[in-house]
Amino acid sequence: MQTAPVALIRRMEKQAVDSGIPEYELMLRAGIQAAHYIRKHFPDAGRFVILCGGGNNGGDALVAARHLLPAEVIIYSTVEKNTFTGCAANAVRDLPETIPFIYRQSLSHADFFPGDVIIDGLLGIGFSGGRLRESTRSFIAAANAAGLPVVALDVPSGIEADSGFCADNGALRADITLTFGRPKSGLFQNDGSKLRGALRVLNIGLSGDESSGMRVFTNLDAVNLIPHFPVDCHKNSRGRVLIWGGSPEYPGAAALSSLAALKSGTGIVRCASEADLSGRLCNAVIFEKLASGGVPEKSMAFSGVLVCGCGWGSCASRENLLRALEFPGKVILDADALNIAAQNPDCWKIRKNLVLTPHPGEAARLLKAFRIASSGDRLTDAANLAAQLHAVVILKGRDSVAAAPGHSPVTVAAGSPMLATAGSGDVLAGVIGALAESLEIFDAAVLGAYVHGVAGEMCNCIPVADELPQMVSEVIVKLQRNQII
Repeated sequence: MQTAPVALIRRMEKQAVDSGIPEYELMLRAGIQAAHYIRKHFPDAGRFVILCGGGNNGGDALVAARHLLPAEVIIYSTVEKNTFTGCAANAVRDLPETIPFIYRQSLSHADFFPGDVIIDGLLGIGFSGGRLRESTRSFIAAANAAGLPVVALDVPSGIEADSGFCADNGALRADITLTFGRPKSGLFQNDGSKLRGALRVLNIGLSGDESSGMRVFTNLDAVNLIPHFPVDCHKNSRGRVLIWGGSPEYPGAAALSSLAALKSGTGIVRCASEADLSGRLCNAVIFEKLASGGVPEKSMAFSGVLVCGCGWGSCASRENLLRALEFPGKVILDADALNIAAQNPDCWKIRKNLVLTPHPGEAARLLKAFRIASSGDRLTDAANLAAQLHAVVILKGRDSVAAAPGHSPVTVAAGSPMLATAGSGDVLAGVIGALAESLEIFDAAVLGAYVHGVAGEMCNCIPVADELPQMVSEVIVKLQRNQII
């Protein structure tokens, strides 16, 4: 999927209307789908508080309001009922009288209660920069100060949808943004990327030119790509992954990767390590204890995917990397495998079906080692690194970047500060390894980064990496069932 500027979204909406879809039908689709998502995501909400402006974004919110019933719903509007026009006026007309509609010129945090969920329908893509009206600024400031979950419809109010810059006098900080049709360009730039929270794209039936905009990977892409298990599958048909990692210094890394691979759908996981992993590995993992400097030749012979480098520490050498690069199946290099490559660029071998998963520090070391000038732009750096090393590169972080020779770079629209914890990257490597048994290597890497990112977004507490594989499993199953995440 690709991002879209506002002008393209307007053309797509006009094209839909010209094809016979009433404009109000598009608003109904947006509002109903938003309400469905919000109800599922916040089943214990005490009250849904709609912040409403007078444009179509306000109309989307008003449609959502009536479809949130029978939960308690209240609407605070910056404009009076009789001033709505067009489709938004239809949304006002269809509001049940049981929903309080309160016209206010200002709000404060005292207008919200513990347990409320705030829904932002103030401006959406209608904001084109500059300063907010005082009433809108007041609503946004109150919502930001309330300390409550905020769901923005289409774009957080006060964010310019094309550039991502916020208004001179503030913008809404959303926990979730539900954007309609296509992700807006500004949600990945400047203030927009910081204020949008988790992003979900809702399909309302728009179609148009897919050749424009930045490539992004969203929930709709994940649903289309997620592998499904055939009813007659067995453990060997669901893949065989080898985790070669861990060391006396870092024994837990290999255990985390192994569990993540199992919870991501792999039928058989083997783990080879110099570390004593007794008491750390899941019982389902087949363990091969390695001597110092040993290579897991036996386990390699029975595996289709190799994940290596997680927790190698000082045990690893360039010989380990060279042997990994000779593995005939698909290979995922993480952590110390990347550091060894940076220390020994002369031993690099060009091969197919290879994924590198560097964090920014590891990427900087690889760029320097292979004499690639850093551009300061994540998309460009990932693409240059992928081209030079002839590999898929996942440059990790919020909105991880995926690049590979022959592919345009892709921004993965997922991630959370909750993933900034020791062992999180080991889990990601295991997830990609599992998916690589079912998918082409680039698809496996992108989908793995997305699943891992959404697992972080799902956290209701501050997690340790040991808990992430279970969250990954839940994300995968929900995607397979096309459920709302």
